[in-house]
Amino acid sequence: MSKPFYITTPIYYVNDRPHIGHTYTTVLADVIARFHRMRGEEVYFLTGTDEHGQKVEKAAAARGITPKQLADEVVANYTELWKTMGMTHFRFIRTTDEDHKAQVQRLFKRLLDKGDIYKSTYKGLYSVSDEAYVTETQAKELQAQGLAHQLVELEEETYFFRLSAYQDRLLKYYEEHPEFVQPDFRFNEVKRFVEGGLQDLSISRTSISWGIPVPGDEKHVIYVWFDALLNYLTGCPANSWPPDLQLVGKDILRFHAVYWPAFLMAAGMFQPTTILAHGWWLMGEDKMSKSKGNVVRPDTLLRFGNDALRFYFMRDMQVGHDRGFSYEGFMDRLNADLANGLGNLASRTLSMIQRYRGGVVPMPTVLDDLDREMAQQLLAVFPEYLEQARANNFHGALDTLWTYLRTLDGYIVKAEPWKLAKDPANDPKLDAVLAILYRALRATALLVAPVMPELAQTLWESLGHATNVAETTFHGFALDGPAIGPIGEPKPLFQRIDKEKEMSEPETSAAPAETKPALDVPEIRETVDADTFFKVDLRVGKVLEAERVPKSDKLIKMKVDIGLEQRTIVGGIGKAYEPADLLNRLVVVVANLAPRKLMGIESHGMLLAASDSASKPYLVAPPADALPGFLVK
Repeated sequence: MSKPFYITTPIYYVNDRPHIGHTYTTVLADVIARFHRMRGEEVYFLTGTDEHGQKVEKAAAARGITPKQLADEVVANYTELWKTMGMTHFRFIRTTDEDHKAQVQRLFKRLLDKGDIYKSTYKGLYSVSDEAYVTETQAKELQAQGLAHQLVELEEETYFFRLSAYQDRLLKYYEEHPEFVQPDFRFNEVKRFVEGGLQDLSISRTSISWGIPVPGDEKHVIYVWFDALLNYLTGCPANSWPPDLQLVGKDILRFHAVYWPAFLMAAGMFQPTTILAHGWWLMGEDKMSKSKGNVVRPDTLLRFGNDALRFYFMRDMQVGHDRGFSYEGFMDRLNADLANGLGNLASRTLSMIQRYRGGVVPMPTVLDDLDREMAQQLLAVFPEYLEQARANNFHGALDTLWTYLRTLDGYIVKAEPWKLAKDPANDPKLDAVLAILYRALRATALLVAPVMPELAQTLWESLGHATNVAETTFHGFALDGPAIGPIGEPKPLFQRIDKEKEMSEPETSAAPAETKPALDVPEIRETVDADTFFKVDLRVGKVLEAERVPKSDKLIKMKVDIGLEQRTIVGGIGKAYEPADLLNRLVVVVANLAPRKLMGIESHGMLLAASDSASKPYLVAPPADALPGFLVK
């Protein structure tokens, strides 16, 4: 028996109910799982929740309930949403599950006996917000950004995992397995981080009690990442290991591409085939997050239909890159592609088959050049879609298919079937047109079934099929084969959204109806005179290159075009931005700032950014039509 295709989502932290970032990841996993089933493969799909840690313990104490009670409340939001959306996971794992806890303890003891885990003392700074220990370099970067108030001095006995011992093995593995992390630019970031040197990793705490006890030393609890990452192992049937595909957000890639494979190396286990890091859904230029009050909840969008949300996610997000969200853009996409596009094409085609052929799909006998061209395009689009979907690029696959569907609209305009139907002498041509349109819709229903299972089934039945489209495989599907039987009554696939009405309704126009936290606004600095201020030379710049500075989580080295010349500028924005996100971005540069060295790199300028005293920096963005070198006055 062959090994099932094993796919995972990250497990979601129980600090809040799901937003569209969590929902996107799970939808992507579900679409990929459904796609592989339709390729004829057995699939094991795992998702779940991460429930231990200091934040959960503190939040529960503030409410006067146990951490488990708090976790149960939040978990119910996930399980109910995934049920409503028809997710096809086989297991929803919780890190509070007894079998998970037992296996984590067994592996901890195994690595302790082997010497890969040892007890020592940590003394230094700890970031409360990140629940992580902070190096001196990281502390300086936080201080430079006004975030030092998040740091506390901490001295604590802890168990360490010998991460440093696996640096060379990791780099060798990366070299030998170029498919291990996708996309490539994310893999390059991981490799640079490891090349910069690894420190041993603290994996236990004594200052909290909400966690899995260390076997034989129960004053310690096993810390978040060792506990959480092992869910992919503890939630997996023996016949499914190793994972074929693990989906993660780019912000947790380092843990999955460095810590996780090191744990598996220490345990002597096979590695996942691919870790796919996707980007963020943004509001404006900012990642959605509860603390920023800019969260979009999936229930706000699900009123347009489950398939509509699934389609929007897959159609608009290019995996690996960030994507801005807007309600207007969401509705525009659905109206253009589902109502005006596929929906209109299906309605016109099925109505013509009913009207002109009594619901019986004809077999074409004569094809002219235009008919052959459209038939050949379908023969090319079908395998191209499957190939892009197999590479997890549903954005590209759907773009390929919808480009073809738009071509079919033009085909109808040129063929004018309503005119052909008036003269029996044109019957062979009309048969060809109706057959080609029918076959295109039949292929479309099959191809989009993993993305829009309900819409695809509706279309499938309208085309005369009594079977479940999701149980049909792509292999051996006859694109030019005859229809199964008479078509059914055309059913509307998607109701056009009245955008003006929707945008005027409070629940939509209010967008993410979350209350923003109070800003920690700094005091106004001392007054300066105009002559002093006018000495500052502010210019528009364009980021040409960007890379992380080794051994620093915050610093990014950039090459910036400021019109007169190109400058090397080092900025402490690495927690807020990925290097790939900065390329070709317009920024405001303090051009006459005296050079200074940061981590041994001479920086010639500074980028302007906005923030309160507690949040991340937001780069000040000039208008899109500004050019490098423009003075900012």
